[in-house]
Amino acid sequence: MSSYLILNVLISFVAAGIWIGGATLIAERLGSQRGGLIANLPSTVLIALIFVALVNDVGFAARATRAIPMGMTIDTIFLLVFIILLNKGLIKAIIISLFTWLMLACIAGLIQYSNMALNILMYVLVAAASFLILEYRFKIPHQARRKKKLTVSNSLIRALFAGSVVAGTTSISAFAGTYWVGLFSTFPAVMLSSMVILTLNQGSEFARATGKIMILSSTNIIIYALAVSLTYPGLGIFPGTIVSLGLSVGWVLLLHPVIIRTGK
Repeated sequence: MSSYLILNVLISFVAAGIWIGGATLIAERLGSQRGGLIANLPSTVLIALIFVALVNDVGFAARATRAIPMGMTIDTIFLLVFIILLNKGLIKAIIISLFTWLMLACIAGLIQYSNMALNILMYVLVAAASFLILEYRFKIPHQARRKKKLTVSNSLIRALFAGSVVAGTTSISAFAGTYWVGLFSTFPAVMLSSMVILTLNQGSEFARATGKIMILSSTNIIIYALAVSLTYPGLGIFPGTIVSLGLSVGWVLLLHPVIIRTGK
C-alpha cells in the first residue's frame, strides 16, 4: 500500500468521523422527522467517493456510482428489518439486519447488474413499499425532539464507526472493481450508528420513527450519485462534490414539507 493511499485512508477516517458524528448529533435534537432528513444527507458516500477518486481517478469514482442505487436498495431493506425487529431487542435487530445486508450485498456483487435506470426503479419501489409498511402496517408515529445530555463516548462511537467504514471503502478501492466499491460506499454506517445511538439515548420508539423517515430521505443519496456520475468527469472532484451536494440538499428541502405532512 503506497504512502499516498495510507494518507488518504487516514484523512478519510478523520473527515468522515467528524462529519457523520456531528450530523447525527444535530439530527438527534430536531425530532424524528427533521432528524431523519438531516441524518441521511450524503456523508459516508460523499467522503468515500472523494477519496476513491483521489486514490484512483474521477472516472473510477463515476463508474462506481452505478452500484449505488442497488446499494441503497439493500440499505433500505436493512433499515426495514432493523426497525421491525427493534422491539425484539437491539442485539437481535443488529445481527439479523447486518446479516441481511451482507447476504444481499454478496448476491448483488455476484450479479453486478449495473443498469442504473432499472436499479433506480427497483430502489424507488422498495423504498416506497418499506415506508408504507412502516406507516400503515406498523403505524409508527413521529416523535418530538428530546433533550439529552451529550456524552463524549457517544460522539466517539459514531465518529469511529463511520470513519472506519469510509477508510475501509477507500482501502478496498485500491484492490476491488468499481461495482464492489460502489456497494461498500453505501454500507449503512450512518443508519446503523444512528439507530443504535438513538435507541440507547432516546429509546426504541424514537429510533424507529427516525428510521422510517430515513427510508424516504435516502432518495437524496440517489440524486447525489447521479450528479457525481456527471459532475466528476466534467467538473473534477471538488467542484463536482459541491454541485452534487447542492442538488442533494435541494432535494431534501423539497422533501421537507412532504415529510412534515406524514406526521399529521
